[in-house]
Amino acid sequence: MLIGEVARLSGLSKDGIRHYEQLGLIGSTPRRAGTRTYRDYDASVLPAIERVKQAQHLGLSLAEIMPLLQAFGNHQLSDAETIVFLEERLTAMRGRIADLSEIARFIEAKLEAYRAGRGADHARKFCRASSKMADR
Repeated sequence: MLIGEVARLSGLSKDGIRHYEQLGLIGSTPRRAGTRTYRDYDASVLPAIERVKQAQHLGLSLAEIMPLLQAFGNHQLSDAETIVFLEERLTAMRGRIADLSEIARFIEAKLEAYRAGRGADHARKFCRASSKMADR
């Protein structure tokens, strides 16, 4: 299938598809049509794109996803290596969840202060807390 159809079916832009291909996350074969050459994508790229999108949703970068797809696809990771990797990702996600929970609590306190008419008193605290969170 041509890139436009892959884009339509996957929800990924044509540029995104080209980027995934440049990184080796998906593949295509050249197809000649007259004087032009098109990229022909197999239907298997659709589940591959979905896996990449899911992994990104879980917080993985494309640089982290690429070797994993290759390793999982080729069964290169041992069970022990898979466990270590997944435990590391889970720990990182829990850290992000804790950070986001802290920010949510702070925003809730801010809202409460503003609703009670004490918002200006807390403005300086907000700036200090925001800069501390940004430094992490």
